[in-house]
Amino acid sequence: MALMSIDHDIAASAELLAECNARINGATLGDSTRNRVSAALLHLSLEHHGAIHLLISNEPHPHYGSAFALLRPQFEGFVRGVWFHRCASEQELSKFIRGGEPARIDELIRALETVPGYEEGLLKSTKQNVWRIMCGYAHGGSVQVASRMSATEIAGNYTEQQVRELISLVCPITLLVSVAFAQLLDNNTMANEFLSIYQRLFP
Repeated sequence: MALMSIDHDIAASAELLAECNARINGATLGDSTRNRVSAALLHLSLEHHGAIHLLISNEPHPHYGSAFALLRPQFEGFVRGVWFHRCASEQELSKFIRGGEPARIDELIRALETVPGYEEGLLKSTKQNVWRIMCGYAHGGSVQVASRMSATEIAGNYTEQQVRELISLVCPITLLVSVAFAQLLDNNTMANEFLSIYQRLFP
């Protein structure tokens, strides 16, 4: 079987995002403040995917560094969105609406992993495995510096493999976001549609 190309990965990423947005944009949430805060954060996470796609597709001058920098906020948007829906107290919700910040991400993940559907440790292991590099990309760490230096000049020097790895992280987060949004709507049919779309695009 022929290996998939980076063009295939980028096209699959775009199609996943389009399919998810087509079902989520304009969805009716009712007047629950908790649901609206959660939905806003999940929608922001989807928007970060859209921005990542635009940045890596901006030929002939893609902005890979900026695309990588959005991976952490995409992940944080998902974690915060689900936490506000499933875990936050009324006091924590009210504090956030007034401009406060939720707890650190480790605490949010610990709380989430007591919730049905998130108990398997996937969020914790993801955070442990890629959080440091997410932060490095977001805050101008050594990985960003190394990816734009050569022996004689400063220029973007991101490899195709790096870009494909970015896509391989972004798209599963978007799947999780979309399923969480379907749960907000109490719509199991929509959640299953998202799973089927992802499996078709990333077999």
